[in-house]
Amino acid sequence: MLLAALIVFVGYTVFGVTGFGASPITVPVLAHFLPLPFVLSLAAALDLGSAAVLGVHTEKQADVRELLVLAPFTIVGLALGVTLLVSLPRDATLFALGVFVCGYALYIMLHRGPRRPLGRAWAVPAGLLSGVLGALFGVGGPPYVVYIAGRIPDTTAQRATISLMVALNVGLRVAAFAIAGLFTGRDLWLAIRLLLPVAWAGVWTGNRVHMGMAPATLARIVGAVLFGSGASLIVRTL
Repeated sequence: MLLAALIVFVGYTVFGVTGFGASPITVPVLAHFLPLPFVLSLAAALDLGSAAVLGVHTEKQADVRELLVLAPFTIVGLALGVTLLVSLPRDATLFALGVFVCGYALYIMLHRGPRRPLGRAWAVPAGLLSGVLGALFGVGGPPYVVYIAGRIPDTTAQRATISLMVALNVGLRVAAFAIAGLFTGRDLWLAIRLLLPVAWAGVWTGNRVHMGMAPATLARIVGAVLFGSGASLIVRTL
């Protein structure tokens, strides 16, 4: 449990800095020693509680119009992702998670310069992918980040909008997981009660770090951690 607490603290410190990014760190690492459905349910509960805390401080800077455009496509993606989660083999799911996390890590480490503006039509694939990836891997943030960064130039508004969209995604994910029967275990609720305060401490720390760390430095650090965790999952399933 101490190791899990450390992983959660690091992941939610990143969340406090960026408005997303906890699950890409916590899910791949925790999946090494806990069942993936358990990890995904735990991550969803922690994400929801942490996004609510961060949202209290940032909601006024969020672009609500972009949230309303993304939401319907996210719901469709979540429904598809939950269906796949309960039917796919465990090793295949872990391998796919590892590949996705490695790819995303390379993207955030190698990307340079300003992002090109995106049209609103990109909300369709962004919402669908975020829903599917959130349900399957607990990692719904990256497509939101790419879309919102291409729509909103101000970084403070980006962080606020991403945080609220992640909160909406996670809220829908928790509801979908509950319907699928993934929130019934006593051990899961014990883990949530023990680790949620740790996640909140990470969010508080990350929120304080947010004003003092260069975004490029954070991207390199997070990218390196993500690539290592993703690669280890791939090796584990071979």
